[in-house]
Amino acid sequence: MRYLLLLILVVSCASKPQLYPNQKLKSVGKETAKKDTDQCIADADAYLESSKGKQVAKGAGAGAAIGAAMGAVSGVFTGNMGRGAVRGGAIGAAGGGTAGAIKPDELKRRYVNQCLAEKGYQVIGWD
Repeated sequence: MRYLLLLILVVSCASKPQLYPNQKLKSVGKETAKKDTDQCIADADAYLESSKGKQVAKGAGAGAAIGAAMGAVSGVFTGNMGRGAVRGGAIGAAGGGTAGAIKPDELKRRYVNQCLAEKGYQVIGWD
């Protein structure tokens, strides 16, 4: 699991926005555009740092609720609804928390896209 998280961090760090060669990019050059991009990414990391924990907690809470409901339904068929709800909730919380922690950070990309747009760049995608 630790290696999976490390791989995801390396891949997500390597992802960079690709800029359309508009007038802004042509006028400032690639080096300045790279500095502006790096600054927007750093700003996004600083701004969104606290929300990462919130995403995990939100995912775990949603997963627990869904898991508990599914466990309770399964418990109806096995004759032990309470035990099924507890097991389903635990499994759902673990799965939901993990999914929230490792999914691509779309919010960060949107932040960086907006930051670069405000500087006059046009993001055409991410690599």
